Amino acid sequence: MTQKASAATQRRSVGRQLRAAREECFSDRADKELPVADAAAALRVNPRTIRRLENGEVKPNYTLVESACRLYGLAPEKTARILEMVDQADEDEWHEKYGQDIAPWLVQLLDLEAVADRIHIVESLVPGVCQTPAYAAALAVKSPKRVDDPDYARRLAAIRGQRAQNVFGRTENCVTLLLDEAALLRQVGGPKVMAEQVAHLRELDTKPNVSIHVLPFASGATAAHKGGVTILEFNDSKEPDIAYVETYLSGHYSVKPSMLVELRVRCASLLTQAIQLKEYTP
Repeated sequence: MTQKASAATQRRSVGRQLRAAREECFSDRADKELPVADAAAALRVNPRTIRRLENGEVKPNYTLVESACRLYGLAPEKTARILEMVDQADEDEWHEKYGQDIAPWLVQLLDLEAVADRIHIVESLVPGVCQTPAYAAALAVKSPKRVDDPDYARRLAAIRGQRAQNVFGRTENCVTLLLDEAALLRQVGGPKVMAEQVAHLRELDTKPNVSIHVLPFASGATAAHKGGVTILEFNDSKEPDIAYVETYLSGHYSVKPSMLVELRVRCASLLTQAIQLKEYTP
């Protein structure tokens, strides 16, 4: 694993250790949410800052982490180990120069998809990590916030390209993609752009570690129409699997076993109704 890749997992590890320390510190409390507010008040930050830090969604602030360790009564040697991880988690990530173009809730996904051992994606449109530059540019012009930013399409294509390299440039991971048939037929950018996009998907599907499936219209209404989902899985037992669900205005992450089980069951059910891309003809 590269140093840049390790920064993402180091952030998650720091967050898990701080959460465990906070919960142990407040173990006599029945309300599990109130200690977050108490800790935030003691550290003079917003409770959301504590949650984002514990979820590994942001770079850990050295001073804040040090203060939290002291508040939770951690031993000096334990604090030193956590702070060493904070230094490693502070490595710059490739996407930081595109900060204005990336929704804040996407940052963790970009970090973790680059190091996940298995990625399962269910989408009704071609997901960003699989988009060609022309397809991404066609979507970019639809953004009402970018009408006065002619360079946005180029930056978006660069982001898509780096994501693709991080995911499909590896051979030790496994990627399973389930697309609604509409993703292959909707004319984003016109026939030429779509032909190029579908050809790109077929090329990705030839990789031994990539499997792309299509959920045909004949399947009728399915669970896929309730929204897209990405599940990231890790071989390291210390690195919990995580699910990502995106809405129009935000993204939601969860490591809850119950939610992961439910989403895995949904994905498995959809796969039984799908056909492999190599067998698909419009």
